[in-house]
Amino acid sequence: MPGLPAWYNEHWQALLLVQAFLTVLPFAWALDRRRYGIPGTAATLAVGAVLVDLLSTRIWMVHPLLQLGVIAVLYTILIGAVFICFDISFWSSMFLASSGYITQNIASCIKALLSYSGHFRGLLVSTPGVLLADLIIYGGTGLTAFFIFRSYTVKGESEFNNRLKAVFSVIVLFVCAGLIRMDDILGLPFGSSSYGVQDRIYQILCSSFILALQYGVLERADMSRQMDAMRELIHQQRVQFETSKQNAQIINETCHDLKKMLTDFRGHLSEEQIGALQFRIGGVAAVARTGNEILDVLLMEKAAQCMQKEIQITCYASESDLDFLEDIDLYFLMNNLLTNAMEATEKMPPGERFITISVSRSDDMALIHMENSCEGPVEMENGLPKSQRDPRYHGFGMKSVARLVDKYDGSLAVKYLDQLFCVDISLFHDAQAPS
Repeated sequence: MPGLPAWYNEHWQALLLVQAFLTVLPFAWALDRRRYGIPGTAATLAVGAVLVDLLSTRIWMVHPLLQLGVIAVLYTILIGAVFICFDISFWSSMFLASSGYITQNIASCIKALLSYSGHFRGLLVSTPGVLLADLIIYGGTGLTAFFIFRSYTVKGESEFNNRLKAVFSVIVLFVCAGLIRMDDILGLPFGSSSYGVQDRIYQILCSSFILALQYGVLERADMSRQMDAMRELIHQQRVQFETSKQNAQIINETCHDLKKMLTDFRGHLSEEQIGALQFRIGGVAAVARTGNEILDVLLMEKAAQCMQKEIQITCYASESDLDFLEDIDLYFLMNNLLTNAMEATEKMPPGERFITISVSRSDDMALIHMENSCEGPVEMENGLPKSQRDPRYHGFGMKSVARLVDKYDGSLAVKYLDQLFCVDISLFHDAQAPS
C-alpha cells in the first residue's frame, strides 16, 4: 500500500502472519492453552515471519500462482501456531486459522478504504501512526467478530473439531484468494495488483459471507448433534418405560406378600414396629393410586427413590385427568418433570424436601401443577431451567417437556421464588397431533 513506512511495505507478509494470528484470538478465547503454548507460538511466528518474508521478497512478483504458494505457506504456519498455542486438534486449528485469516483480510480492506481519506492517509506515513491505525482497525474488527460469534465460540473445541468444516474453510479461502488474482493468472490486460474501492468492498462482503457461512455450518452441526442426542435420550426413556412397568408389577406383588408376612409376625414384634413396617410398605403404593396405570407405574418407581432420599412426594390426580395422552407421552412428560424435581429437591436439608403434583381436568383441557423445594438460584435458558445431570443431554429433559406440550397445543410456564420451583402446564385433548 503506497504511503506507508518503507519497513512496513517491505515486510508486509510477515506482518500479515502476526495480524492473522491475533485475529484468531477472538474465536479461540474459550479454549485451553497448552503448557508451553505461548513461547512455542512466539517461536513459530518468529520463524514463520522470516520464512514468508524471504519467500515474498523472492517470488511474490514473479507470477500470481506463486503468490498462492506463499499464501499456502503462510496459512500452514498459521495453523501450526494455533495448534501449538491451544490444546486442540489439527482440524480445529485449520478452522480457527481460516477464521483469523478471513478476519484479517476484512480489517486490511477496511484499512485500505480508509486510506483514501487524506487525514487517515497522513496518519499512516509514520511508524507510530501506522501502528496506532493497525491497533484500532484490527483490534476493532477482532472485537466485533468476538461479539458476533461469541455464542458459538463459548462452546469450545466441540464446535470446531470437525474435518468437513475445516476442509471447507480451507477450500473457500483459497478459492477466494485465487479469484482475486484471476485476471493476473490468466494474463488478462485488465488485471492489476492494486485494488480500487469496489474491489475492497467486494472482498469485505465476500469475507463476511464466508465467516457467516462457516459458523452457519457450525450451527447446523450443533443442531444435528443435539438431534442425535435427543433420539438417544428418547430411546433410553422408552427402555426405561418398559422396565418401570415390569418393576411396578414386581413391587406390587412384593408389597402384597410382605403385608401377608407381617400378620405372621404379630406376637413376635411390637405393634409399633409392625405399624412402622406397614407404613413403609404402603408408603410407596399410597402415592401411586391415581387409577391411571402409566402414572401409577411411574409414581411407584419415583416414590421408592424419594423414600430413600427422604423426599416427601404427594400426587393429586384421577384416572381420567390425563387419559387422552398417549402412554409414552405421559411417561416422558411426568418422568422428566419428576426427575428434574428430585434432582433439585435432594439438595435441600432433610425435612425440607418435598414434591407436590396436582392434576385437574376441565372439559378438553388438563392442567398440571408441580412444585418442589429448591435451593436456587435456578439457571434459565430460553425460559427453561438447565439441567446439570449429564453434559451430553444438557437441558434436554425440559426441552422434551416443551416438545410434548407443543404437541398437545398447550402452554408451559416455570418460575422460581423463595426456595420454591413451580411448573404449570396446560394440555388440550382435541389438539393432539401425530409425532
